[in-house]
Amino acid sequence: MKIGIIGPPQSGKTSVLRILLQADVSGNIGIFKAVDHRVEMISRAFSSKKTSYPELTFVDLGHVPDLNKKDLSQLQDIDLFICVIGAFFSEDPKKVFERVVTDIIITDLEVLQNRIARIGKEGKKSGSEQELKILEKYQAVLSEGMLLRKAGLDKEEINLLSGLVFLSSKPLILAINISEEDRDQGVLEKKIKPLEEYARSMDMRCIRFFGKLESEVLELEPGERERFLKEMESGGNFRGDVSRLILTELNLITFFTTGDKESRGWYLRSGLPVIEAAGKIHSDMRRGFIRAEVVNFEDFSRLGSMHKAREAGVLKVEGKDYIVKDADIINIRFNV
Repeated sequence: MKIGIIGPPQSGKTSVLRILLQADVSGNIGIFKAVDHRVEMISRAFSSKKTSYPELTFVDLGHVPDLNKKDLSQLQDIDLFICVIGAFFSEDPKKVFERVVTDIIITDLEVLQNRIARIGKEGKKSGSEQELKILEKYQAVLSEGMLLRKAGLDKEEINLLSGLVFLSSKPLILAINISEEDRDQGVLEKKIKPLEEYARSMDMRCIRFFGKLESEVLELEPGERERFLKEMESGGNFRGDVSRLILTELNLITFFTTGDKESRGWYLRSGLPVIEAAGKIHSDMRRGFIRAEVVNFEDFSRLGSMHKAREAGVLKVEGKDYIVKDADIINIRFNV
């Protein structure tokens, strides 16, 4: 999964990347590893040489108006955006965020209008009339100042426009960067509450964080850092809070693979069959899929071993249509 970080200059995008990666950032991209005690327990049970956690890729994309056509083509695989707004930097952060939303809508309108113009030049082709109808539906939504993720398209319509990148069709989380001085309730009510209310009216999830403070905490030793964050009030654990929000927004579950070489956690969208999980692990596993041996972590941890899970009848053999559940431990049998 790939998460794009956007927002105005000096809003705290670099701080977000540092906090998420728990390290200084030399570029604009980094891998977030979600520590999961379940992977650690599975790894110990199998004496795995390597323990690997579920991963999210974060990319600092900068300010929306600065995204050029080349950048837009690279946004195809972005699954979700985090928009960072520095409440400490502006007297009216709501207005700042409204401009960001407007920039997103304008960018999408340009993509849409360019495509409509191209269809006009190419003339009628197979499927062009249906595509034009959908584009006009999109245009009506955007012209009303609304985001496309609420346009209500079905899967067939979405597939027809799969070659186009619309920023507002992606989920967006608002991250509000506040200073310690903003802890004062009067400041929060005046500056931040209107911003949060506006975001919620657009059906966006919000999260507050102390960018400067959490960046400074990174200088502490890991144990001391953890104790400090636990003692902080709400807004002091951005890394944990935002990862939970992302999983909720993208409807992700975690499944596990294990063996003596490696135990690993993987993210997968809820409701997908095990053949999709196989493809996530390796394309050969999807191509040569035979069956999957599945036991849920809860049953495995209760019984203590795969042997006992098999004896108890909770280790099942499943076909490619089996719907993966959260915390499933999966062993794919395949042949290529």
